[in-house]
Amino acid sequence: MQGLRIYNTISRRKEVFRPLVPGKVSMFVCGPTVQGPIHLGHARTYIFYDVVARYLAHLGSRVEFLMNITDIDERISTAASEANSDPESFASLYSRLFLEDLASLGISSVTRFEPVSRHVSHAITQISALINQKRAYAAGGWVYFDTSTFPSFGKLSHQSKADLALKPLELSRMKKNLTDFSLWRPETLVEGKWVSPWGLGSPGWHIQDTAITLDVFGPQYDIHGGANELIYPHHEAEIAQGESITGLPPVVKYWVHTHLVTTKGEKMSKSVGNAYTVREALKKHSADAIRLYFLSTHYRKDMDISGLEAAAQRLKHLRRKSVLLSRFAHSHTNVQATRFLGPFYEAMNDDFETPLAINYLEKMMEKAVDERDPTSASDVLAALNTAFGILGVGISG
Repeated sequence: MQGLRIYNTISRRKEVFRPLVPGKVSMFVCGPTVQGPIHLGHARTYIFYDVVARYLAHLGSRVEFLMNITDIDERISTAASEANSDPESFASLYSRLFLEDLASLGISSVTRFEPVSRHVSHAITQISALINQKRAYAAGGWVYFDTSTFPSFGKLSHQSKADLALKPLELSRMKKNLTDFSLWRPETLVEGKWVSPWGLGSPGWHIQDTAITLDVFGPQYDIHGGANELIYPHHEAEIAQGESITGLPPVVKYWVHTHLVTTKGEKMSKSVGNAYTVREALKKHSADAIRLYFLSTHYRKDMDISGLEAAAQRLKHLRRKSVLLSRFAHSHTNVQATRFLGPFYEAMNDDFETPLAINYLEKMMEKAVDERDPTSASDVLAALNTAFGILGVGISG
């Protein structure tokens, strides 16, 4: 783990990565709301964290990679109704399709998927604890988190109280403060299925993730990942809930966020109607090309879908060069791949600079092809297989 630096959203700087437990990394990434097929905006996020997990494992850590599946949501109920289905069956179908899409993209590092519906009892327990601590209050079948009891609310998104006052959440006359957010909802989520001390209902979106992470990881864990549009209010709320329940800050040591995928400059979104699904993309391009496309831009920069065709051509070029290299490489017992991987590690250790890492690998390949030295070619091929294996991109065709 020595030398790895990660940009931490909460500190707004790159920090040396030191897991809470040496040799072990706990990472949680927000999964999808299964209201339909995932699109390439989702894919970018999941591919990136797959590479993070692969790289941490390559460096010698045991990685516990947890992802939730939001199968309780008003949008699911609405979509199910439009499809003449019940919410549970509808969510089950798209949960299965989501897992199939991840497998199709070569995302293999997630060690545990947890549907929210399995953790409602944990959410109820946590909400009750917050009420007992006077950090939450019940009102008309709803339960709200009282943000005035958490003075550092806004620290992840770097917003002052004045900033937050301009961004009210879930407008309701029953709330004490404009920024208070719901922990329990009595309305339509999966038809008010669960019994609670506050009546029939379901857990709010923010407490769903906290219910899972505190149950699986305990009061603290290393990395929380997700798209940057989730910073406020979702991840901000997770901090407030988690640290209030446990009294042991920080609940998360490193907050890591991917940026947007756009279509002609507009955010890719189902609601906008410009979402390009993973299944549509895989009809035209390989998973390797899609992964190469996303990893060719740093995860903290926005990128447009228009570059996918160019990435496919770039992959073809890499594969042609790989074939040439293999023709004059010879096998030998003392393969020294690591002597070629220094710049690759330097790039990856600098906040996962995958674009620089890929550029270096291309140049290394080109040089080896030009030199045609059998021993070097063998070592370069081994180095390429190691590096592209971490990236999850196949270059052997």
